[in-house]
Amino acid sequence: MIFYSCETAGMACLKGTGDENGPDAKVAQELNSKYEEFNQQNAESYYGFVLSASNESTQICFAAYKSTIGDGKVKEFLGYLPVGPEAPFTLKEITMKAFIKHTEDASKRSFIDDSDFTLLLLGIDDFSYKRRDSSFNEVMVTQAVPKAGLVKRAKAILCDDTLVPEIERIYAGGATSVKGHPVHYVIQCDSKETTDEIVDIIMTALVENHRLISRRYIHYKFDSDDTVNYEYRALCRSMFGGALVVHCNARDSGDSEFVEVGSDIIIDVADVMRMHRNSLLTVLCFPVRCEKMTDLLIENAGSVSFVTIKQQTVFADAARVFLRGKAKNEGVTPNRLLYREIEQGKGYHANDLEQIFEKWFDAYLKTNAYSQYRNLESADAQFARAKPKGGAFAELDEMVGLSTAKEVISQAIDFYKSRKLFGDMGIDRGRPAMHMVFTGNPGTAKTTAARLFARIMKENDLLKYGDLHEVGRADLVDKYVGGTAPRVKRHFNKANGSVLFIDEAYSLADDREGLFGDEAINTIVQEMENARDATVVIFAGYPDKMEWFLSKNPGLRSRIAFYVDFDDYNVKELCEILGLMAKNCNMSLGDGVLEKVEPIFGAASKNSDFGNGRYVRNLFEKAKMKQASRLVKMGVGSVTKSDVMTLIGDDFEAMRERKQPTSRIGFAG
Repeated sequence: MIFYSCETAGMACLKGTGDENGPDAKVAQELNSKYEEFNQQNAESYYGFVLSASNESTQICFAAYKSTIGDGKVKEFLGYLPVGPEAPFTLKEITMKAFIKHTEDASKRSFIDDSDFTLLLLGIDDFSYKRRDSSFNEVMVTQAVPKAGLVKRAKAILCDDTLVPEIERIYAGGATSVKGHPVHYVIQCDSKETTDEIVDIIMTALVENHRLISRRYIHYKFDSDDTVNYEYRALCRSMFGGALVVHCNARDSGDSEFVEVGSDIIIDVADVMRMHRNSLLTVLCFPVRCEKMTDLLIENAGSVSFVTIKQQTVFADAARVFLRGKAKNEGVTPNRLLYREIEQGKGYHANDLEQIFEKWFDAYLKTNAYSQYRNLESADAQFARAKPKGGAFAELDEMVGLSTAKEVISQAIDFYKSRKLFGDMGIDRGRPAMHMVFTGNPGTAKTTAARLFARIMKENDLLKYGDLHEVGRADLVDKYVGGTAPRVKRHFNKANGSVLFIDEAYSLADDREGLFGDEAINTIVQEMENARDATVVIFAGYPDKMEWFLSKNPGLRSRIAFYVDFDDYNVKELCEILGLMAKNCNMSLGDGVLEKVEPIFGAASKNSDFGNGRYVRNLFEKAKMKQASRLVKMGVGSVTKSDVMTLIGDDFEAMRERKQPTSRIGFAG
């Protein structure tokens, strides 16, 4: 479908019927009733309406279903208006979004009875502003560019081998009355800017040679969790005579038979493309490393033929020539620093060299052209050394021990930074799975660390919400057949954008195969893969039992990105934890406290059921209670603020261990 805006002469008969905004509603409705006859007679091909009318000018909009709208049809429409069919007019193509906005404006001015009905009649009601923000971007080819100019642009992005020959083929074709597309396109490129430039060159060449009826084309992007939905199919139906540029921005997965963007998307896109292959040109944009994607496309594309456009790879000498040309265009003299990143034997694409040049030129401006700014640090350098955002990272960093946990979260934040800093260099590989296993004895801060992980990921844009959803076997395993899988999926839905923390995860595994616990584990494995970009799953439990749990499902271990060991605390670390607890309560430890608690910690840590941090917490709470008794007995008048805020050695005593009951044979006497 092609959309137009037309401007023609004003309607002198409207004088006195309205105000500066146009005629009143009654006159507008009368005009509507007149040109409605045009729409009824051309119901299979065209639709037109008046957008605005005044004494000076009249604006009209048209939608053409199957071909361009010629001057004859415009004059036929004008014949229903007071201006008459001989009135001069100018006609230009517009975007669908502009056309939809015009229908709403025309409805407000009574030139259309109901804009929603009009959009429904035209089959584009799915894209109404009242329904949703459209997920696509429309572009118009607006300028005529000679063939030589397009060839020059293609060479500037190092597409000599594939794009230049296609430009020649497009211009080699003569005029023909046959409408259709002999070929569609596959573009393999890692740079969005370069991909957009290739698309613009192809579209301009096709429009100049009348291979496209419409000057309008659309960019549509698929992410890994998208589907070829009703909106996409409706969009394809509405694009007669134009072009659809489909971006599948994910690389092939390394150890899987499927592509990361989703094999079903590629198959469905190919199916829709075959259906509209002669009325809609399709351009598929893939990353450079996309063998599985292209293989899947070819397998499902039927009789469609493709022209593949790739950037040329250049090596040392040619790369330096390219960089010298860039410097010449900027009017500067290159120096040896411009070439220092060029390695012998390494291949470069144009976007790689563009990045090298921009980095050099930014430095050149500060050191040569404007040396007064030599010492100012660049924004990316400031971003690289910036500390993680938010207070959760500081809390984690302050915690005693946990070196492995701190390293893991630092790596995750650095990965996020690398995507921001080096994405244009082809380093962006999407977000990896962040699922983890926490192993450690009781009281080693597994739950606390998980809660801080969630907050840190939220504060640093690694997760959308960053809440901690803690579940166990009772939450995930149902007591009835068929109830476990839905339970698991509900908890994954609740944890979307956050952390799903499964404590004592080994309790999910049953002693015998095929029970409800196995169903829960199998569903968890499936949901972990489905939610890998949005949710982090953390399994927690004792080290030996967690190893047995991971062996229950072969797919489970392969989906774990990080294994974090929470070691038992030594005596020194237990003392540090005690000091941190006192600090967080605005209290201090007086002289003799450490001498008193060190042997207590040493003896308690030898017990098999030692509680680590929990033991310290209990000891600290009992010390505060004993301090309270001590202060009360001192007499209120003699107690100072320092006394209240300080714990002393006498406040601490070893906690009594609960003796295990002994079994006795026979009867008690």
